[in-house]
Amino acid sequence: MAARNYIAAIERTLKVVGAFNGQRDVSLGELASRTRMIKSSVFRILYTLGQLGYAEKDTQGRYSLTSRWENLCLGAQPTRELIRLAAPLMSILLNRFKETVNLGVIDGGDVLYIYVLESPHAFRLAAHAGMRSPLYSTALGKCLLSRLSGEQVGAALKKHPIQPLTDHTVRDRAAFKRDLGRVREQGFAIDNGEDSSGARCVAAPIFNAAGEVVAAISISGPAGRINHKRDHELSSSLIDTCRRISTTLKYAPLPTSPSAAGGR
Repeated sequence: MAARNYIAAIERTLKVVGAFNGQRDVSLGELASRTRMIKSSVFRILYTLGQLGYAEKDTQGRYSLTSRWENLCLGAQPTRELIRLAAPLMSILLNRFKETVNLGVIDGGDVLYIYVLESPHAFRLAAHAGMRSPLYSTALGKCLLSRLSGEQVGAALKKHPIQPLTDHTVRDRAAFKRDLGRVREQGFAIDNGEDSSGARCVAAPIFNAAGEVVAAISISGPAGRINHKRDHELSSSLIDTCRRISTTLKYAPLPTSPSAAGGR
């Protein structure tokens, strides 16, 4: 009876998952060697995990497990911790600006909204936890991609190629990468009607102890209320809010050298 209940496919899958040993960008050959399985079997398991959003492959053919697997195994503890830290500060933003405030992370090549506080205005930008949006057309997505390497950005965009959602959507990948450079430099991102016509959004990134962007917070609303004249006010508040969360996550930015500051 015990033998009939044993599912060998699950054993093989868990062997492959365990073979990552907490590492990213592991090659198919390395995983096959660690599991002592043939490459074709390991490939099929990785392909299935990729289709389900639990693994991803970069442009060099190396594999990583996604946050979806981490959330499954840890009961979404990292997500819950982010929400716990961000929620009270997001409430302050909502009370001050009266516009929708969103907390998002990267998940399977999308922006996943994990916590949302909706604007009290009757005419507002509707959003809810669990909603997904493209990385390339949202301020949240730009923040989440802003510190990744060119290869990692390319891999993310390969999963969901840039498509014109509105007349303002950036269509050219080179132009989008220049946009990410501005986000890195100024510390915030703007969606100027790129995801939804008539809507505008400002966002800032949250960093972990390793200096990686783990989430982002945005303020969104109709373009008539979230206009460019408010960019400084909104971005300053968002940067300050995200900096406070990042500090709690033990993020310590490197000091800017005098020479680097003088060259700006």
